[in-house]
Amino acid sequence: MAKKTSLKRKKNRSLSSGLTYTATEFRSMCKKKPHRIGIVAEGDSWFAYPRKWIAAGPDTNIIHHIADKVADTDKVNLLRLASNGDEAVNMTSGKQMKALYKILKKNREHIKIVLFSGGGNDIVGRDDMLPLLYEYEEGMTALDCINAERFQRKLASIVLAYHRLIDLCSDIVPDAKIVTHTYDIPKPENSGAEFFWGLIKTKPWVYPYLKRKKIPGEFHLPIMQHMLGNFGKELIKLGTAPATRDHIVVVDTQGTLRPGHNTDWLNEIHPSEPGFKRVSKKIYRQMREIDKGLPAW
Repeated sequence: MAKKTSLKRKKNRSLSSGLTYTATEFRSMCKKKPHRIGIVAEGDSWFAYPRKWIAAGPDTNIIHHIADKVADTDKVNLLRLASNGDEAVNMTSGKQMKALYKILKKNREHIKIVLFSGGGNDIVGRDDMLPLLYEYEEGMTALDCINAERFQRKLASIVLAYHRLIDLCSDIVPDAKIVTHTYDIPKPENSGAEFFWGLIKTKPWVYPYLKRKKIPGEFHLPIMQHMLGNFGKELIKLGTAPATRDHIVVVDTQGTLRPGHNTDWLNEIHPSEPGFKRVSKKIYRQMREIDKGLPAW
């Protein structure tokens, strides 16, 4: 009985706040509160990075900040699907794509915005970065350290993933808009994640692979600028191309944060609370351009 009562309280809280992590609750919320703006957020750690004490602490991702603005306003139903470490290629294929398809189809009359954060891990992920680099040899430049052919194939695979998402949404929720963002430039450094006052630590994401390839420190930032800068350009093309611009809004947030600046970054590849807030504000501004019914920032 106590378990059922607790579950009921949780469902009532989700309905009241308009926030949920489950497709079943989202469907129920959309049915009971059809006047609300339906938003589905799928993505990586920029949408899902955990708080300092996992369940408590300051806002540590984009969706935290957006949720602060829309929760308990009776204006939004927000489904949070994002997962740390997720890649654009995985989110738009296989089981994840099938799950998203079902969510969109069941709630097609309610969903107005699909938030998406993807592609960063496809490049700087722990299993992705190393094959994109050459081992440093005397006389090489920063760009010489990048395997250009592999990097171009990587970019093409990410762009294809975005096209798959655009196709899915245009087929099922043609009146909805995809809203995505470019990534700011992280400065590779020996700084992983820390939780519970440092009792739980992770290794950095990019730095170890640059070191393994014996790439000089002064080349680290230029390599990131080249990789994420070119990825950002590809996303912006999607947002402006005649075939896709009606379906996707690309918020160019690159340049919002200063590489390696302690007040902007929490660790090697994740912004700090104020850093994420600045990025979130730019994204939310574009969301309100799509639907003026969203609460003001």
